[in-house]
Amino acid sequence: MSSHCVAFPARGRLPASLAATVLFWAGSACAQSSVTLYGRVVGGVDYVNKVATANGRTSDVFRYSSDWGASWWGIRVQEDLGQGLSAVANLESMFSSDDGRTIGDSFFNRYAVVGLSSRSYGTVWLGRAMALTDGELWEVDPFAMQFTSIGTLAYGRNWGPRNNAITYNSPRWGGFSFRAQGSLSGVPGNINAGRQLSGSVSYQSGPLVLKGVYEEIRDANGGFSDLYATSREYALGGAYQAGDVKLFAGYSLIRSGGATVATANNPTAADKHQLLWLGAAWSAAPSLTILGGAYHARLNQDGGNATLLALGANYHLSKRTLLYATVGTVINRGNAAFSVVITPDTKPLPGATQQGVYTGVMHSF
Repeated sequence: MSSHCVAFPARGRLPASLAATVLFWAGSACAQSSVTLYGRVVGGVDYVNKVATANGRTSDVFRYSSDWGASWWGIRVQEDLGQGLSAVANLESMFSSDDGRTIGDSFFNRYAVVGLSSRSYGTVWLGRAMALTDGELWEVDPFAMQFTSIGTLAYGRNWGPRNNAITYNSPRWGGFSFRAQGSLSGVPGNINAGRQLSGSVSYQSGPLVLKGVYEEIRDANGGFSDLYATSREYALGGAYQAGDVKLFAGYSLIRSGGATVATANNPTAADKHQLLWLGAAWSAAPSLTILGGAYHARLNQDGGNATLLALGANYHLSKRTLLYATVGTVINRGNAAFSVVITPDTKPLPGATQQGVYTGVMHSF
């Protein structure tokens, strides 16, 4: 964290009392404002078998990848306005370490917010911010939303940023806190067009964490026509630390409407997706954590079902640098064709079983 101060040129001597006053106010100004630069860089390789090809066959792929999670860098700004009130801003950009390019549709593709924060009343952000389903549910997922995680069997429905958003983050009251988020589309004559609304409630007490999240995303006509893009999601999850083992469990329901359309990820136009997950993280040593998770998704409209099993390890070389490795298998049934990792170019054939493994290094700063 760094503070930015104004330097005064020494063109002449100031009286001692005036110099002391100037130094006092300059020091106060520095203490009231802060700028923090932060980020992480992830790089590695993965192998996925039985990837569907254009000719209806399958092939294996071995490639550079960062399946533990995306790389990003960001800037946080805070200015103390007095009376427990601060002005805040956050800019955060996601990029790929394979070629250094920005991921997504804009430069600051995760956060581009400005707002006010009160120690007593909470924080309000204005601007692009990560979805509450993303910012809250990773904490109740044993794989913390890696590329093999709760997002894998939902095609990333619970990932990503939300544009034109107003986000409120409450303080914590006796273990409880809540968040609310809404996006304003600004379409004349149709207040529901492209609208997004969400809310979350969290409870944390000692070793127990509980999360409840709701989000709705509407299409350009104000409806719910795409199961994994414009739909409603309800999710409940929890985590409990029992000695060296942390246990995880959760359930989510995604619903679209009667006008649901068929897409590449939903060829049967299913309008209901249910996901159940269980998992654990074992601190086998101060620097080593072993992860295990089981995820099961089921769709209606003959969409099929899938079970994802994963085993992983995180080894910390330091507080900022870790090595990671994950192996997984996905068992699809019926028309389901989920990949073992959440990348659109590794889908298997419908009803197929697929295996994958990825490993690499992550450094945060």
